[in-house]
Amino acid sequence: MAAQQRHHEETQVLGLIQRLTELLPNKPKVEEVCSHLVRVIIEETEFENCSIVLWDAEHEFLSLAAAFGMDDMLGETAGIPFHHRRNLRFNSREEIAVRAFHTKTAYFIEDTEKEPIPIKPDAVVRPGALVCLPLLDIGVLNLSRSTPRSIHHLERHNWLLLSSIIGHIILNAFLQQHLSDSNESLQCDVDEKSKSLEQKSQQLMAANSFLELVIDDAPQGICLLDANGRISRTNKALHQLQGDQGKDLLGRRPAIFFHQPAVYGDLSQRVGVTGATRMLDITMVRTRGEHYAANVFLNRLQDDSGSTLGYLLIIEDITENKAITEKLMRAEKLSALGTMAGGVAHDFNNLLTTIMGNTQLLLHQNPSEEICQRLQNIEMAVRDGAHTVRRMQSFTRLDMDRLSPPAVVDVADMITDAVELTRPRWKNTMEKHGCTIDLCRELQPECWVSIHASDLREVLTNLIFNAIDAMPGGGTLSLRSKLQGDWVVIDIIDTGIGMDEEVQRKIFDPFYSTKGVTNSGLGLSVSYSLISRYGGEISVQSQAGKGSLFRIQLPTAEHNPLAGSSQEATVLISPRRLLVVDDEEDILGLVQDMLLMAGHQVIVAHDGQKAMELIEQGDFDMVFTDLGMPSISGWNIARKVKETHPEVPVVLITGWGAQYEGQNLSSQGIDLVLPKPVSYKQLLAAIERCCSTSSCQH
Repeated sequence: MAAQQRHHEETQVLGLIQRLTELLPNKPKVEEVCSHLVRVIIEETEFENCSIVLWDAEHEFLSLAAAFGMDDMLGETAGIPFHHRRNLRFNSREEIAVRAFHTKTAYFIEDTEKEPIPIKPDAVVRPGALVCLPLLDIGVLNLSRSTPRSIHHLERHNWLLLSSIIGHIILNAFLQQHLSDSNESLQCDVDEKSKSLEQKSQQLMAANSFLELVIDDAPQGICLLDANGRISRTNKALHQLQGDQGKDLLGRRPAIFFHQPAVYGDLSQRVGVTGATRMLDITMVRTRGEHYAANVFLNRLQDDSGSTLGYLLIIEDITENKAITEKLMRAEKLSALGTMAGGVAHDFNNLLTTIMGNTQLLLHQNPSEEICQRLQNIEMAVRDGAHTVRRMQSFTRLDMDRLSPPAVVDVADMITDAVELTRPRWKNTMEKHGCTIDLCRELQPECWVSIHASDLREVLTNLIFNAIDAMPGGGTLSLRSKLQGDWVVIDIIDTGIGMDEEVQRKIFDPFYSTKGVTNSGLGLSVSYSLISRYGGEISVQSQAGKGSLFRIQLPTAEHNPLAGSSQEATVLISPRRLLVVDDEEDILGLVQDMLLMAGHQVIVAHDGQKAMELIEQGDFDMVFTDLGMPSISGWNIARKVKETHPEVPVVLITGWGAQYEGQNLSSQGIDLVLPKPVSYKQLLAAIERCCSTSSCQH
């Protein structure tokens, strides 16, 4: 449509130039030339009023030479006749026409309300949009409409060219008129100006070639068809899309561009009825057989009588845009999945806390050996369940991890986590289809690297998924890690279809994929970016039909075995006065019983408002609070404690513990975070840790 619009404007400009240049063979007076020019402009353009003002060098002002408007053309002029407006003068430097003449600058004012212009008291026209074009050194051409009007870049360029031609036409008239009263010595000057006019005319003819270049360099594939629907012209973008030279396409039908030729038949039928149509997200095919997604536009070109001159076919490649859109959609789905997983994990942690608390309370009652063994089995199952929940919560930690510095992690643990996270894909799904992937792990312990755990898990997950995709019929997946000098080396090896050298060179490029348009091609490029961010390297070795080896190298990090360790030992400390806040009464009772069993004085509150009152009234050595509670949250409880008793430690017990674990929350009034399910030993260790580092006294 844009090309059609440019063609229309080009035709309009050429037609206007043709009418203007009809004056060249004649030798009328300047006033007649100006009158003819303004009439032609009004007849051929969308402007409502046109005037030409010429410079009076003797009196140093611009005077009205000719004016014409739509009212004049329709015979509806209700204003002052032109000969009564001959005394209209422009001599103020504030007036647009005067500025345009002296600065030789064109003014395009699309809306005079937004760009006010000085009001001319004796002027008839009150424009809503105004164009002032300098005419060489002889005057100014004024165009106006009563309403605002948009003037795009190409139209401005055309008017600058037209103003130059009009200036030369008027100048030619001046010269012709002057020559009639002058001697032959001025003939050289006339010839020189005529040559200049001829050059400008040639420039105008070259404008057509320029417009052709614009079409040829357009980013969309453009194809012109003749009246029979056969290709008559193509541009460079179409050649790049199809992988063909233009001469190879001439005379053929565009159905060869479509993966399903019937789609083009449907498109042709539509344009026969509507004159213009489009189809979105169509699968196209290149000459080499590769597929790509595109939006396709087809317009019928016709003359004034309605006869079909040909067709305009535009093909816009949307492969990259589609990949980005699908990536964003997947991100939204993962975000929703993370929110759901976090909510499930929170509720499940509360259930596990109830099971863990009751089990440990029963164990401290010294049951029989058989019952003790069964209780210990229950406790172990709860811990395994908590570990599974923590993996679910990893979905919700992706953004939180980037808010804190990288942690020192064991590569073997990260690989184990990635294996468990991808188990539904490499085991369950494959076995469902009758295929088997044998997993081989050779993991050297204590290979420490400094990286966000979620980033390394994402990279490992991407590489494992790629290996699985490369083995559709099953195979062997080997995961290895080892310490090699100052580097930790991770190898992911599959026995799949492998890659040739060309694919290996492009495998880490954004949007490059061997899996068709259904894949974004961003997984490996993101993995490459993540590993590079931490000073590491990722490379690939592969051979078609013989599998692939992806190697990750990360700098080793120094590990402090005491950092992040949770103290599980039972420590004998003096009794403390404790406040426990939780809206889950079962959990509240369990925490109370475990703390009472340790000899502490425990006050409980099952809602935030009651807790606020107790904090105001009581004197506590320590406060345990849940995070998510109605009306008043754990954050509010912590702030209240620090406002009234800054020295009292606050411990956050929450099912969202994995999300906040390891973060410094002291600015929010939190001294320690205990993730649910919380054990008896963890409670005692928290009391010992907080009270030993604070000034609280019993």
